[in-house]
Amino acid sequence: MKIPSMLLIAAFRLSMPACAQVPDAPPLPFLLGSAGVAPVNVAPRFGHLDFTSTRGVRFPLFNEVMTQPLRAPYRVGLLAQHYRDASDSPFDMLELTGAVAGLSASPGKHALNEERERLLKGKGDPLAQSLAWMSHEAHGSPWSSRLPDSSALANPLRFEVAMMLTALGRAEQLRQRALAQIPPELTPERLRRQALDGEFLDPKEPDYRNLLQKIDQETLLMGMLQLVAATERLKAYLATSAQLPAVSWEMDTPMGRISIDTTGRDNVYRLKNSLLIIDVGGNDTYEFLPSEDRRRISVLLDHQGNDHYVASTPGTDPSAATLGYGILWDTEGDDRYQGTQHAQASALFGAAMLIDERGTNSFNAISHAQAQAVAGMAILLGGTGNDSYVAQTHAQASAGPQGVAMLLETAGNDSYLLGNTPLVRPSPQSPSRNTSMGQGAGRGIRANAMDGISTTGGIGILIDMAGTDQYVAQVFAQGAGYQMGLGILVDDDGDDQFDAAWYGMGAAAHAGAGILLKRGNGNNRYRASHATSIGAAHDFSVGIFVDEAGNDSYELGDLGLGAAHDNSFSLFVDGGGNDAYRVESQPCRAFGAAHITAWGGLREDLSNVGLFLDLGGTDTYPARCSLPRNNADWSYPRKWPKLQLPSESGAGVDGEFPLPFALRARTH
Repeated sequence: MKIPSMLLIAAFRLSMPACAQVPDAPPLPFLLGSAGVAPVNVAPRFGHLDFTSTRGVRFPLFNEVMTQPLRAPYRVGLLAQHYRDASDSPFDMLELTGAVAGLSASPGKHALNEERERLLKGKGDPLAQSLAWMSHEAHGSPWSSRLPDSSALANPLRFEVAMMLTALGRAEQLRQRALAQIPPELTPERLRRQALDGEFLDPKEPDYRNLLQKIDQETLLMGMLQLVAATERLKAYLATSAQLPAVSWEMDTPMGRISIDTTGRDNVYRLKNSLLIIDVGGNDTYEFLPSEDRRRISVLLDHQGNDHYVASTPGTDPSAATLGYGILWDTEGDDRYQGTQHAQASALFGAAMLIDERGTNSFNAISHAQAQAVAGMAILLGGTGNDSYVAQTHAQASAGPQGVAMLLETAGNDSYLLGNTPLVRPSPQSPSRNTSMGQGAGRGIRANAMDGISTTGGIGILIDMAGTDQYVAQVFAQGAGYQMGLGILVDDDGDDQFDAAWYGMGAAAHAGAGILLKRGNGNNRYRASHATSIGAAHDFSVGIFVDEAGNDSYELGDLGLGAAHDNSFSLFVDGGGNDAYRVESQPCRAFGAAHITAWGGLREDLSNVGLFLDLGGTDTYPARCSLPRNNADWSYPRKWPKLQLPSESGAGVDGEFPLPFALRARTH
């Protein structure tokens, strides 16, 4: 009689000691059998979240990770490949980011540009036509202005500027339509105070949390696509034109100030209410001043030179969008970006983009910066060169409610720091450390005792495509999810270092999901000083960590390396190499641990799965941890072994196996 394979595995587990030689079998099915769980039952049950006020706006990618966590490494790896393929075109990156948000609103950039060409060609002065079109689209009535003649601003530059102005008018029309249900009482100042600082001073003022579903997200995306298509075209013209005319022209419009300088001078700008800034050549300094509420769209394109961008007050640099759109595009040079709060690709009820194509650049801010989004989309694209990112909180691919934040670095040895100086947002876990909420972090809002409003979270994605990189953060970072948010960090190649304190490196809490994929053959170091890190999840969450190959070292305080806590799913995979593991806590809640805080309630009968896989090499495990060792498998000890509760499903394996899933396109 032929005995089913799962029964054979179960019988084998009952007769074997705590550790034994690993059988010649695929590691993931064997490990699930060792943990006593079927693949269909590994996902945390988070049906109680269907009763939250924003249950209808959970992003599809978040739902997929939460319901099919074993497919998540492949799904995220494929997404990273798509971003790599799109990195040559910010327009394509924006389309892809819209798809991550579940949106589809683009006819394509060529169609958008052709539409604007039809509006302008053969109808007299294109600059005059574009301003008339812009005034009609934005405000419904024309305004008169004195324009430079054709000798001062000649074609084809004149036509390309006109194309850009036409796009600005169309974007303003779409912005108004997308935000038509947002009450005018929710001013940019009030929105920033509520969403960034958490201050609600007057119960009568509109609450942004109750307005998240009032935004027409597809129309909002369409307006940004208009702007990015036009800016990408204008940038291509500036980069390929054999000889640009020397032009210096400025004018004010009801939508903001226009300034064009192609003389190559080293300019010092003090900008307020800027709509469109084009500068070619020179080492320029930009100081951004507080703008009036009417300034909802801003585009700055700087071609060539080592430039300095300074925003000393929140929301003033062009790539900080509040209830609108913002683009800052620098084509080359060694540039410096300085900001405080809400800067450097930060979107609030809008869409923001910062592109720096080449050079060694530094980005410094305090909070809500460097790809940060709430109710909108933010993209920061860093190109070649060794770039550095420094902030304290909610930065470096940080997404809040209804937000998608994307930071993509294409090359170079880059450094990412979310530090503690100044201490601006002490974390509940460790008050001496900031809540980082970045380097690939998604968060929602969790109701507290004083306020009963909860929301679903956003998706924060950090992808670094090459180089030897360094990541330093505090609490919630490096692929971290919180309150129905999804955080993703994907790093390709290089010998990298990751440091965090709590909830880092593929970690999540309170129905969140966090994923870290380290692809390539690098020798990497991972250090989590406190708890719930390096493939760990708490409270109906999903935490996934995968290192593809290399000789790696791991240091953990407590609860991680494939540890599930309170009805979660955790997966740790090291794909090969001679690795060293260190765990400080006793008992050793790691290497496939499954732990429940309290017994006697419904949680005891719900899924809680922790899995650990080391798939090659000669590895070193801490002596204080009695279970793991080379070429062996183990099950995490159950408190109630006779009951075989699904809440105690933990197991680990160390052996020579291939990765159990693809991290790239399987047909590539």
